[in-house]
Amino acid sequence: MGKVRLGVIGCGGMCRCHLESVGGRSPSISGDVKEFAEQVEIRGLVDVDVAKAEAYREKYGGEYVSDDPERLFQDPEVDAVLITTWHDTHAPYSLRALELGKHVLIEKPMAMTEKECDEILEAEGRSGLKYMVAFRCRFAKGAKDVKREIPNPDNIIAHARTGGIWPETLWAQDPLKGGGQILSQGCHVVDLMFYLAGSEPESVYAVGGVFHHSRPEVIDTINATLRFRNGSVGAFLGGDGGAGRLMMHHPLPCGCPFFVMVVEKGRSAIAIDHGHDARFESCVPDSEWKIPYESGVHSQEVGAEVASGVPDILPAFARSILKDETPPATAHDGARTTRFILKCFESARTGKIVTFG
Repeated sequence: MGKVRLGVIGCGGMCRCHLESVGGRSPSISGDVKEFAEQVEIRGLVDVDVAKAEAYREKYGGEYVSDDPERLFQDPEVDAVLITTWHDTHAPYSLRALELGKHVLIEKPMAMTEKECDEILEAEGRSGLKYMVAFRCRFAKGAKDVKREIPNPDNIIAHARTGGIWPETLWAQDPLKGGGQILSQGCHVVDLMFYLAGSEPESVYAVGGVFHHSRPEVIDTINATLRFRNGSVGAFLGGDGGAGRLMMHHPLPCGCPFFVMVVEKGRSAIAIDHGHDARFESCVPDSEWKIPYESGVHSQEVGAEVASGVPDILPAFARSILKDETPPATAHDGARTTRFILKCFESARTGKIVTFG
């Protein structure tokens, strides 16, 4: 197959970020995946608002638009689907796409329940198709630097507290449609935490609750400690209602004081704001390890779009299809992130340590 013919479901802001890479049009695509971006073409676009789908078709290409995802699923000319819809539709759309032989690129979070995670993993394994979760932090320049320099940390500290309080009326704050801020946005940092840790979780103990909202179903504050299977330890702090821009001295591309810090025998590093930027520090002799730089403000030096790595996500997905490779962020990664957040909630509600199978 020389092309990846793409069906698009959900024509919103994140969809637009991905479609900028179609055909290699974005100048921010990395050189090692640009050829695969050039091999992506759009077949059809679906949105509940057909006018939005038509506007995207006019800008990015495509043969047709519809308000019915089934048209894409049933289209034999569609090789893969990009799903950027509300979170409660991620699992059913994923399962339908896999059932009808389509590769899947899904926006985060992959699923909202452990049952959905199990169903997707089973369907993916049965299908032999490529399934990739668009965890953007893995592609960011600062995060890659940290992973390269400190691949086996023994302490990992992740922070995903946002400034402001999510409105009760926001769809993503709804317990059934979005799952709340920690599942919706904190999943970025949870995935980055596991990516940098290089290990699976063994157990977690969390405290927290509903501190900023009225609905009891959606926990909005979590402070968790965890142990990884390789013996390393970590912490995850998630929620909204605080932090803002207090923690960084330079403008943040996404306005989010997200970070993951790693420590390993006198070496330390921090990946900042979805992993765009990074800093390094060391108290070991240079002969043992020399830091690559003290402060890498990539978002200002090369621009936020390049530093983010987002333009590489769709091309990397296409590469996994065309070269029959494992995607950079798999269904296993997506399931692990959702499971971890749900087990944090379980621990906070029960007051008990929760283990992973």
